[in-house]
Amino acid sequence: MRIHFLGAARTTTGSMYLMELNGKKLLLECGLFQGQREESIKRNCCFPFDPKTIDAVVLSHAHIDHCGNLPNLCKQGYDGNIFCTFATRDLASIMLEDSANIQQSDAEFVSRKRAEKNLPPVEPLYTAVDAEKAIRQFVTIGYDRPIQVMDGVQVTFRDVGHILGSAQVILDIQEGARKYRYLFSGDVGRGNDDILRDPQSVDGVDFLQVESTYGAREHVSPHRADEEVLQLVRETVARNGKVIIPAFSVGRTQSIVYTLHRLIESKQLDPLPIFVDSPLSTNATEVYRLHPECFNETIYKFLREKANPFGMANLTYIREVAHSIKLNEMK
Repeated sequence: MRIHFLGAARTTTGSMYLMELNGKKLLLECGLFQGQREESIKRNCCFPFDPKTIDAVVLSHAHIDHCGNLPNLCKQGYDGNIFCTFATRDLASIMLEDSANIQQSDAEFVSRKRAEKNLPPVEPLYTAVDAEKAIRQFVTIGYDRPIQVMDGVQVTFRDVGHILGSAQVILDIQEGARKYRYLFSGDVGRGNDDILRDPQSVDGVDFLQVESTYGAREHVSPHRADEEVLQLVRETVARNGKVIIPAFSVGRTQSIVYTLHRLIESKQLDPLPIFVDSPLSTNATEVYRLHPECFNETIYKFLREKANPFGMANLTYIREVAHSIKLNEMK
């Protein structure tokens, strides 16, 4: 076996690893490198291998730095399977479309600047059509369901508790008479998450490859974070103010919505409107609603007994805010 580290080595973006074994090529992740425009274009547009020679792709989760260059991979000739969990596929479908829209907008911006210098326009890295075509190549597998992805390689996804659908990838490999277990993981959840299950353990591992972005960092206790949110919201409401929380669209936004919903349900907070100001966030929240199999026991029970905090009826969206502002301006 030969492993090529083609991204996320000495950096935190653009995850991509190529495994060569049994005369075949397996690609783990195909992330978008995110950085300065010139460097990003150079690193994302050209692969250090021929996409047509790849035999299978395995994806651990739907964050753009892990899946964001898949449309480009397929656009350049890869026509095989992309293996992932059910929730990862659903999240990736909206994440990749959003990424394509960003690529399009950025290309239009650069083209306008080039036009001022009488230079030809540039093309986006990929389009929404390319993203949709890539999604058609996804093959979804449930947790703990082994599948043969190519000769001598059996893959099993095990929950890693990072974002919805995220998985550590167990590779049971046979090369000739030699058998061994290779465990790969992208980002790993820290456990005790408000929504997701804790990372699961894996036995009998011979080789471990894992990303370590936050490996040496201590995180604040979730209970302390809830207390801080409660205090800040109470103080702000008492001043007739507004709490504005910047958050990642996938994972963080859903955790904040759930935290606020739980504080209201427990009557620690009076009912208050919650506005999610992001189409991507609201779409991702809908995906969360569709995948209770990823939830920990506490929130799974909460959802069965209480109103679903991820349901459309429990969120007020920004278009309603804009409508209210317009009405007030007309008065």
